[in-house]
Order: sequence, then C-alpha cells, then structure tokens
Amino acid sequence: MERIFVKRAWYMVAWSDEIAAGDKHRVMVMNAPIVLYRDTAGRLVALEDRCCHRAAPLSIGRIEGDDLRCMYHGLKFDRTGRCIEIPGQDRIPPHACVRSYAVTEGGGWVWIWMDDPASADPDLIPPVRAVDDPAWIFRRGHLDYDANYMLINDNLLDFSHLSYVHENTFGDSPLFALTRPRISKLDRGVRISRWLRDMPMPRTSLKGGSGKTDRWMTYDFLVPGALLMTSGTYPAGTAERCGDQAPDGVDPIEASCTCQLILPITDTTARYFFTNGPSSRTGSAEQAEHAMQLTLRAFDEDKEMIEAQSRTLSLDPYVKMVPVSADAALSMFRWKMNDLMKAEAEQAEPGTEGAVA
Repeated sequence: MERIFVKRAWYMVAWSDEIAAGDKHRVMVMNAPIVLYRDTAGRLVALEDRCCHRAAPLSIGRIEGDDLRCMYHGLKFDRTGRCIEIPGQDRIPPHACVRSYAVTEGGGWVWIWMDDPASADPDLIPPVRAVDDPAWIFRRGHLDYDANYMLINDNLLDFSHLSYVHENTFGDSPLFALTRPRISKLDRGVRISRWLRDMPMPRTSLKGGSGKTDRWMTYDFLVPGALLMTSGTYPAGTAERCGDQAPDGVDPIEASCTCQLILPITDTTARYFFTNGPSSRTGSAEQAEHAMQLTLRAFDEDKEMIEAQSRTLSLDPYVKMVPVSADAALSMFRWKMNDLMKAEAEQAEPGTEGAVA
C-alpha cells in the first residue's frame, strides 16, 4: 500500500479525558512516537517520544512541573522540546532537543498538527460535534486496525458496501449499492448526499413499524480522514416533495449524527475513533445504547473485511484495481490528498515536484 500522509493537517489522537494531570499518554502518528502530558496550567504538551541522548522513550519518564525528565540518564526537556538540564554537565549543546508538536483540544477531542508548529492552522480542525453536545446523545469508541488508514478512508467514501458487508446489520436493502449519491467537491474533501426511498425504519431505531420511509444522509469527508454525517428518517414521499434535495424545513421522524476520525499510526496500522448517537429531540439514551451496539457489530464487519483486503494487498501492493462508478468520491478524495502532498513537497524543496504515489 502506498504511503499517503499529509503533514499539514490535524489528526485526532485521543479523547481529552484520557490525558489526566500527572499522566503521560503515548501515541504513534505516521510512524512518529509522541508523548502527551499536561503542564501545571492544564495545557497539553506534545513531544517526540524519544530522548535525543540514547533514544529512550520519554513516555516512561517523569513529569516535573511543566517539564519532562528522561528516566534513563536524567536529561530534562521543557514544553518546547529544548533540553534544559543534563546531570553532571553544565553546558547544554544547542542541538540537544526533541521535536515538539502543535496540540490542541476542544469538545472532548485532542488534535495534533504534524508539520512545523508555526504553520498550524486552527481553521483546519475538522468541525466535529462536541462529545457532550446537548443536541445529540452520543456514545463513543475506537477500533485498532492492522491496515493502512487509506483503506478505511476508501471504505467510508463508498457506502455501496453497506448492502453486502453490512447485510445483517445496517444494510437492510440493496438500495445502498443501487443508488448513486450526489457528490460535490469541498476545499479539503468531498460532500456526499443521498436519498433512499421506500425503506423500512432503520435497524438502529426502537420505534419499529412496518410502514415505508425515506432516508436522507449527508456527510462531509475531510482531509486527512474525517467523516461528519447527519442522517434522518422521513415519511415516505419526502424525497419526491423535496425534489431529491436536502430536506430543509422538514422535521424527521428520527435523526442521528456520527463523527468518525481515522488516525494513521504506521504504514500498516490505524486507529478509528467515532462518536454516534440519535438526536436528543427524537431519540433517547436507550436508543443511543441500542444504536451503538449495532454500530459496533457493523464496524467489526468493516474491520474484518478491510484487514482481509490489507493482507491480500500485502502479497502484491502494486496490483491493478479496476475502478467502478461507485469509486467516484474515493477517487476525488485521493486526488485531493495527492495534490496536498505534492504542494507540501514543492514548498519543502523549492524547484522540485516531490514524489507522490
């Protein structure tokens, strides 16, 4: 699988409550080991998890005020990654430092910027819903994959798989595969919307009933791998009355929201974070639990398929794959990722185009 990493992007690496005062939280992002901790003011610090002396992990070091001490030979680093103390040595070489990363949090999510901290743009943080947003009854979780993260992105950009991979969970109709969505370009991603007509109530619902409904779902898929989706169930005939456009001004029978973020850990491993839940206006805590249990079953189905796909690709990573019409959003997103990587390479090395897979 080719390496597709965009550095000038925010990657979701943890939930805020996973990083308590006095604790160290180790993560891997794009093959880079990183340690997170909080300073005395509660602000997050993100440093390279590798001492510049003998490469010992700082994540097994000791927090001292705002600083972090390596517990191998005692070098101490401040929140910028600069070494400020070497036991038994007065002079500290200027190159005695570890890399620091721009890190921020909001709404329960923790984000890291993988390029120069000075270039970090807060406007590029994906507009996820806060974990405790009162408009939704969210549940959250994560899954670890033995697969390249772009395979997970591909899966989320083509919902035709719901009819087959999720036949016994989400995909209760072949319409997911038979109905092509509307796709539009965004500055850093794509927007995908579709109506599904004459459908039964979703299996995530507790309302039941044998009547037909129309379902609307729309999501933005943003660099480097963020799905932000709302969906609603409406009385049959709503899609036609709306001219197959967004159901603005029409109240749904039920509505739900999900935010899903994919973190590339290494070239061949990834972590999949997600929140999911019904509208607090049309749903309940009981429905949120029911929907999450079904969602977890479906995500396990995805994981089984994608890891099997990854193992097959590892036998011949350059095997040619035949594109089909359902790949439209997938292809558009990969082109955007490649454009961003090319721009990063050109700015890093003026006069060169960089190598883009």
